[in-house]
Amino acid sequence: MNRLITICLLVVLGAGSAAYAATTSQIWYFNTDDVMPVPNVVNNDYGDPVMRIDQGTGTGFDETISGRTGVWSLSGEIDVIIPNYRVLNPYKKITINLIWAPGGVDPFMPDQPLVGVVGLDVPDDAVPVDEPVMEIVSIINDPFAGTPWVLSIYEIIIRPNPPKEWIAIKGDILVDELGIRTECVPEPATIGLLGLGGLALLRTRRKR
Repeated sequence: MNRLITICLLVVLGAGSAAYAATTSQIWYFNTDDVMPVPNVVNNDYGDPVMRIDQGTGTGFDETISGRTGVWSLSGEIDVIIPNYRVLNPYKKITINLIWAPGGVDPFMPDQPLVGVVGLDVPDDAVPVDEPVMEIVSIINDPFAGTPWVLSIYEIIIRPNPPKEWIAIKGDILVDELGIRTECVPEPATIGLLGLGGLALLRTRRKR
């Protein structure tokens, strides 16, 4: 069966690949009980993403739950470190696609995902003063009809563009798939085009 997050992320990545060089994408299907699984799909020129799963009081990995294969039962946290483009450009867009369901294990934990992003290796003097460091722009929840499963899509901006980011997902939830895409803004191809445009403008002025 085709993986939904693969389609979502690769369509987005393919549509922008010619114009956006400073992007990464990584997808986990959770088809093993490894608490530090490598991505099943990865496109990252800046290093290897690292994931750590803390199941907390959840029941851990199960090959099949509620009709989905390869599922982690959490009342803990999934942490992901993603290496990225190292120039401190103004901001970074992050898209997180998560297929999940309520866990029903821990009454003291929320039965929906809590998502946070922190930029790592960012100098103190580069942190913006008048703007939020992390901003959740939108959350789309798309339930799978007749099942407890939900595809949630988070659009997040962090400032500035960090050399790497730490993404945390926690809650009393079942997790089936996780896809993360990052885009540095403005990225190198755009800057190059702006530079070429400036040179062309200078040449035009010199001819006059």
